[in-house]
Order: sequence, then structure tokens, then C-alpha cells
Amino acid sequence: MNSKNINNDSSSEDDAKVYETLTKLYPANELMPRKLTIDIDVKSLYPLKPLPQFNQFYSTFNEEIQTSQLYQVETTQQEERTLLEYFEQNKQNLIYKRFDQIDLSKRSPNDRTYFSTLFANFKKQYPRVYFRGDPLFDQKLIPCQTDQLKFDSNFESGNLFCAFKRANDVYDLILQNDINTRGNTQWFFFSVTGVKAGQTIQFNLLNHLKSSSLFNEGLQPAIYSIKENEINKQEWFRGGFNINYFKSPFLKEYPQTMRAKYYQLQFSYTFKHNNDKVYFAHSYPYTYTNLLEFLNSILDNPEKNQYMSRKSLCTTLGGNTCEVLTITSNSMQRRAYRKGVVFMARQHPGEPQGSYVMQGIIEYLTSNNPQAEYLRQNCIFKIFPMMNSDGVVNGNYRCGLEGSDFNRRWKKPNKYLHPTVYYAKKYIKGFSKERQIILVIDLHGHSRKESSFVYGCAYSSQVKTIERVFALLMAKMNPLMDYPSCTFKVESSKDKTARIQIWRELKINWVYTYECSFYGQKKKHFQIKDYINCGVSICDSLSQIVKDTSKEFTNQTNIPDIQQQILEELGKMPQTDDQDQGSDTSQSEAELSDDEIVQLFQPKTYSLKQKNFLKQLDSKKKQIITKQTLVNQKNSILQESPSKNYQQQQDNKIPSSSLKPKNITYRIPVKLRQIEPIREQQQPIMVDKCCQTDDWMYRQWLIQIGGKQKKKEEQLSQTPTRNIQKSSSQSATRFIVKNTSKPDRGRIDSISFVNSGIQKNSFSQQRQIMRYSGSNFMY
Repeated sequence: MNSKNINNDSSSEDDAKVYETLTKLYPANELMPRKLTIDIDVKSLYPLKPLPQFNQFYSTFNEEIQTSQLYQVETTQQEERTLLEYFEQNKQNLIYKRFDQIDLSKRSPNDRTYFSTLFANFKKQYPRVYFRGDPLFDQKLIPCQTDQLKFDSNFESGNLFCAFKRANDVYDLILQNDINTRGNTQWFFFSVTGVKAGQTIQFNLLNHLKSSSLFNEGLQPAIYSIKENEINKQEWFRGGFNINYFKSPFLKEYPQTMRAKYYQLQFSYTFKHNNDKVYFAHSYPYTYTNLLEFLNSILDNPEKNQYMSRKSLCTTLGGNTCEVLTITSNSMQRRAYRKGVVFMARQHPGEPQGSYVMQGIIEYLTSNNPQAEYLRQNCIFKIFPMMNSDGVVNGNYRCGLEGSDFNRRWKKPNKYLHPTVYYAKKYIKGFSKERQIILVIDLHGHSRKESSFVYGCAYSSQVKTIERVFALLMAKMNPLMDYPSCTFKVESSKDKTARIQIWRELKINWVYTYECSFYGQKKKHFQIKDYINCGVSICDSLSQIVKDTSKEFTNQTNIPDIQQQILEELGKMPQTDDQDQGSDTSQSEAELSDDEIVQLFQPKTYSLKQKNFLKQLDSKKKQIITKQTLVNQKNSILQESPSKNYQQQQDNKIPSSSLKPKNITYRIPVKLRQIEPIREQQQPIMVDKCCQTDDWMYRQWLIQIGGKQKKKEEQLSQTPTRNIQKSSSQSATRFIVKNTSKPDRGRIDSISFVNSGIQKNSFSQQRQIMRYSGSNFMY
């Protein structure tokens, strides 16, 4: 196997061996009971504060009376400027920073000052956080000015970098970039305290990334009030008014030549209680702690834990554990005939809808529902509930700690940078060798389209294809899903996604990316129960397909009835072009450059492109070194050659007009010129048309000639047998000496004598050709 692809190629290890290792059951120890629950150990790059216990009560969804009103944005033209320039002009109004050690006025040493980016350096065993070139927690504390309103985002999944008080009850907020990136700002999650009851605050989030958003269609921020929860048992709800999403006057730091701008979210909210703490988020948060607590509740239930087992797939880059769950019946009956089904979620950490849908799937499959029991008896479910736990913990929107999109790394995942993708892909490929996989669903959230829908793959653009069957069945079973919004197109820009790579490598027809809107359907917000019900409807649809395909084992028919009916229904639908007008999974432009990445990670994690980049850097450094050595050699030569040294000094000499007053001449005394006359430079000896040397090289050649002649005289008696051939022409006589003994470095291959028009028997008047190669003079 080629050593170049050991780290990057996903086929470097045996897929079946990896799957067998991860699914191996160790012998039970009767003295020690089996531990079912999971230790809640959340590891982040910096200390985090605890969050309240969200989602303890699921109540009916209540729309706020102050709904999103049509609000005209200020049309005053603002000057274009960067966030750093904005800070310089408003630093006296800074009231919040996520870390007091941050010096926002400092600039990066490499002239790339990303205003709200934290860098995690993984060159050592434990990652270390840097801000603009210096370790974050080694810097001095620089507290902000105090204000009545107090912000906070230093908790799990929190994202708010800093806040400025623009005017009374008006605050400008700047979001934090994803770790080790220069952008990806869309997810926000922060808290506010110190507001009086009835006070209305306007929030301006200045640096959103995407050019369009559902906030202009009626989407409201998700809000959680501690007082409301204590009094009315109110969980997360949607609120706010005067909501607008528009182009911001602030320029992105990358690339500066294009002068691209951020986008700004503006909304207002009226607080209802004194001394209240209110949380604001892009959508209902679902943290890594929430997942561990949910899994512990399943494993603590004796009726449910018999159907579910868990394994540690791998350890993430940040030290957290990526879990893989197996759900099936304990009965061994027909176990070999059970189909394989794979679910995964949270490749993008800022899309919590996927976790709620996944929670609905797990709750349904471990319940006592007859349909769930039927699925457990006929299927084995492999579930990856949170692929990007590091990004979820640290408040990222799209990327992991290494700064790349996990859903663009499925073609050749790096074992060290993307361990969850690397081992999940091998696990799925090993699972496919054990049994037939009929369905793979990757759960996501969408911020620019309503309802829920899927992205699928198809070999043909025809409407009547087998790949569309399960998507239409899910739409018929789920009123919250919109089939016309589904697309079945293999785009080159999404070639490295999980959907396309699994479909292409494992030849599975039903591989989907299931998208749930941040907003809802028909101008009505989704609530948490709606996302959970989407997971339940997926399982209901799957039970219909499994019942249909089980007929092949009883030899009743070769064509499943439900699939045939859906294919006939698809044939009656009009032809579509499958153009996605609002794709939410485009390749991010905010990734760091190669010269920045190689400074943060170990060499074993470098991609082929980055390795080539390092080679180019090394070659450039070598060229600089060689140029310096050549300059030094040239200077040493000029020191031994006075004439050239004098000429060089005359060339480099500063004009006297710039140093001395004009009309003043300096003459060399006549006596001095008579004592030390300047010798004229002798022209180099022309020994051949293509070879020319100066006097210093000629002297060095003469020294070597003398040494080699002495060696020849000493070796005459011990010289081995040689074949000497003579070749002559009108202008030269060449003796070619072939050494039949062991070749030695720098030996004489040939001796050429060039005639100068004089008699051949006059050897002293003949000139020899001198050739210089490397560090050896050859003649």
C-alpha cells in the first residue's frame, strides 16, 4: 500500500476488522454489574458555566402576541468598515467580552486579523487556545465597562463574542467565528440579565454569514425565561418583533480584495419580569449534555435498555466520546435476515433540529409500540446520535475544532483530524458486509427553506425511480414534510458529502439527507414536539417498507405492493428539474489557508495539498539559502580578486553628489599613483566556446593539477589495467580513459587537448580544457 495514503485514505484499514472490533462483546463478569449509564464528562477548550435544565416540560406552542411586524430598516448610508475599525471607533462602549483576557485592539503578526476567531493549536498533546498570535489565558485581564444590561455566552453551545452599547436600549452584538475558521457565523446563543420588567431592548447581530434567511419570512428567535419557567412551566418559545435580516455595512476580513460584506440580524424584545435571566438562540438548543442525559434515561429504564446497547466509536479531537448505538430485538430468531438501517445526526453542530428528530427515533424504537417491536425483529439499527460533539460543546455553527465541515470529508477522511467521520464510514462499510443496508439517513437543519424535506441521489433524472419511493412514502406519512421541496441530484459541489459517498460506494438506493427547517411550515413555527414527531414518522414509514419487503422471504411475490403503488404514483407526477434554490450545505469559504493550518496541527494530519505546500516552502527556503551562499562565495572570490573587488566597489559606490557638495573634485596625488599603479584586469583564458573562468578559478585549477599529477606519479606502479582509446579531429585530440576497477568519485573520465594552431609536438604551447562540476575540477 502506498504510504502517502495511510492517514488520508479511508481504505487504509480493513473495514470488516474495524467493525468487528467495535462490535465485539466482552465476557460478562458476574462479580461486577454491567454499567449502563454514561458518565457526563463534557470537555471544552475553555471552562464553561452550567445551563438550566431545559425541556423538562413540553407544553403546547404559544405564539407571542407581538409577532414579527413589518419594520422599515434605517436607510441611512453607513460607511464601509471592518469589525476591527468599528471596535477602534466604539471601544469606549464595549460592555461584554466572552473572555476578559482578550485584547480586541491587538493585531495579528501575519497581517490577518480575524476579529472574532479563536485558534486551537493541536501540535501538542493537549490543545491550547490562541487569540491573534498569543495564548488566550496567558494574557492579562482587561475587564469591560459596567452596564445595567449584562450579557453571557460562556456556557455549552454558547456563541456571543462581544457586545457594545450603541445607544439607550440598543446593543450591537458580534458573533464568534467557528474555532480555527475565519467565518461560519450564523448560530447564536446568549443570555441577558439586569433588565427591568416592561423594558424593550433592540439587538443588532452584525456579522451573520448567509445572504438570505427565514428571519425575513417570519422566523423569530428562540427564547427561554427562567422566571416564566418557574411560574408557568414555560419551556422554549418563539418571540421578538421588528425582526429584519439585511446586508451589513461591515466588510469581511477574507478576502479583502473582494470587499464582501456580512449580513445583520435585528430584533427587539420586551422583558416581562424583574431580575430575570433570559436566553436567546437561533433555534431550540440541544447540547452534548442533553444527549448524555437522554441516553442515561433510556439506559436506566429496564424496559428500554434491553433493546439498546452503546459503544464508544472513537475519541474526538477535543477529548469527547462519540457514541454508536445499536437497537434491535434480543431474540435470535431470524437475526441473520434482519436488514440494516443507519441514522446519524449533528454533523453540523449549529443545527439542533437533527438531535430532536434523532431523539424521536430512539424513543420510538425503544418503546413498546407494536410497530417498534416489529422493526426490532426485522432490522438492526446503527445510530450515531452526535457526530460533531466538539463543535456542539464549543458553540460552533458548521465545523469541528479542526476548522472543516464534517459533511465535506467523507470521500477521504483524515484519521487524526476527522476521527468520527473516519471510523463512522468504516463502521458503516463493515456493517454492509455483514448484512444488507436498506436505509441511511443523515439528519440536518435548514435555515433558508420551510417545512421538512430530503436530498436524495438518483442515477436518472426521471421521476419514476426507486430512489424516490421512500421519500414520497415519508411525505405521505408525515404532514410536516413537503415532497415538492425534495431534490434528487448528484452535484459535484456535494460530492464529498456522506449522502453521495455512501450511495456511490455501497450502492444503497435510499440514502437521504433529511432537512428540518429552522422556521416551520405555512408561516407557523415548528415546536420541539414537531421535530420529535418527524423522527416517529420516519420509523412508521420504514415499518411499511419492511412489511412489504418481508414477502420475499415467504415467496409470496417478487414485486412489493407498496413500492409498486408508489412507483405508479410517481409516474403520474410531472417532470421536475431538481433545481435546489436554497441549498444550505454549500462548501464553506471560511476555512483557513494552508499556511495557517500547518501551524496548528501535527504533520501526520496534513493533506496532500498541504504537504505539497510545505515542500514549496522548503524549496523556497533552500533557494534563499543557496542565493545567500552564492553571494557569500562571490564576495569571497571578489576579495581574492582585487580587480573585480575594485570594480564591484565602484558599482556599489554611492554617488558623490549625494554625499559631497557640488563643484568639489578630489584627485589622487601623482606620487601615490606612481607608487601603487592599478593593475589592469587580465582577460580570462578562453579554453573553449562554452567555458570561461577568472584568474582565481584558474589558480585553483593549477593547484589541483599539481596535486593530481603527483598522485599519478605515485600510482604508476599500482595502476590497474585501463583501456585507452584515442580519438582525434582537426582541432582536438581526446584520450578517453576507462577505469576497469571500482569507480571512484571525481575520477578523470577524459583528457582533451585543444590545438592552438601550433605544432602538435610542442606540448607546452597547448592549452587544456578545464571543466568545473560541483565541487570537483575535471580535466
